[in-house]
Amino acid sequence: MAEPELHLLVLWPKALRAARRILADVPNRVELVWTGELRFPGDPALAYRRFYGPTLPSSRRKVANCGSGTFRVIVVRDMNPRYELTDDGGRAPAVCNLTLLEMKNLYRKWTGHGHRVHSTLSREEFARDVEILTGRTAAEWERGVPAGPFEPRLPDGWTAESSMEPFAAGTCRPAPAPQIEGARIFLENKYINDRFLEGTWKGIPCVVKESSKAVWSIRNEYRMNAAIYAVAPDVVPMPLAWSYAADGKSSSVVTAKVAGPSLTELLARGITAAQADSFAADVRTLACALRKTGILHRDLFSDNLLLDADGHLKAIDWQLAIDRSRPHEDPWVVRNWKFRYVVFGVNRELGLGVWNDFAALRSVLARFPQTDAVRAVDAELAASEPEMSYADPPRGYARFGLWVYGWSLRIQLLFHTRRYRKYAQLERRWRTVRGDWQS
Repeated sequence: MAEPELHLLVLWPKALRAARRILADVPNRVELVWTGELRFPGDPALAYRRFYGPTLPSSRRKVANCGSGTFRVIVVRDMNPRYELTDDGGRAPAVCNLTLLEMKNLYRKWTGHGHRVHSTLSREEFARDVEILTGRTAAEWERGVPAGPFEPRLPDGWTAESSMEPFAAGTCRPAPAPQIEGARIFLENKYINDRFLEGTWKGIPCVVKESSKAVWSIRNEYRMNAAIYAVAPDVVPMPLAWSYAADGKSSSVVTAKVAGPSLTELLARGITAAQADSFAADVRTLACALRKTGILHRDLFSDNLLLDADGHLKAIDWQLAIDRSRPHEDPWVVRNWKFRYVVFGVNRELGLGVWNDFAALRSVLARFPQTDAVRAVDAELAASEPEMSYADPPRGYARFGLWVYGWSLRIQLLFHTRRYRKYAQLERRWRTVRGDWQS
């Protein structure tokens, strides 16, 4: 039999109307240890964001759904915890305490849904949340109810770090950003990211990507890279850490630095048949990982394939990748339709809003010396290419905006016929946005 463990439930302000009913039901399921009312200091929207960290989609919506002011914390002891792999609320499957999950879902129903009841579903989550809400550690609570008063200890930042053997994605915890030794900026003012740095993290040469525009996508890069690394560690850099400012205005991801040049540079110099065979094997491994995980990179081309010291090509820049079974875009990307449909992505010949990693990898293979191994990998990709396609074409305002943008490009082309580079750039963008809907 599993050892008893502590958990907590939180009834946010708009759930307090059902507090008496919930408190009467709790002892029927678990042991009631302590309950009391608390209040977050300062702005409630910022407080919710600091409490939930990067898992909170919208702090404004949270305030509207759950309210502001006094809330009730209930600490309980589950005498016979049962754990199972479950899908909690449509998120990625995780091992959860079934009793607390059932209680949370029931009490949310009683309070009108809207996520007005929060609960911990693991020992780690309890340790994190109880210290944030009461200012006392889980160890203190294990020894008995600490002496009050209790005051929330809201974090300013959240950080996740990978464990190395075996690799695991890591648990997000209240903590400052990872410390990078000898950090040096080597690129700034990118369209979607603020800057790139290189340095050392815990003795590992690393690259840091920071963004204040598409904050959600930085966490996405860590998770997607981690998922591929878990099944094919030879073809992606090791994801090391990511951090998130609790105000939701900045985020950064740390990955192991890839030592060598890009495939674009290698192809410009010329690659041998032996190199082509080796690189084709890496392409096959990457393709198998993409199929197994259901991930779509959407920007696989020779610039994003780097040669590492171990001789393998590494695919980088997973920031805007998606899980095809659970597609989700960064809000910044959704708002910036020109970036999404014109600047970003490599499958322009497939049409606006259509991406296919296997088609992109076949375009890369087409530039290799056509050895038997290269042709064999190309044939494998060609056979699976149709099933790997993903489409999310522009609609509504984005469609109209692209229509206007397309005609502005046609007008600009008339004025740049003698400026070759500018004309070529405009023509390339025009070919990207034009289509049957714009004819």
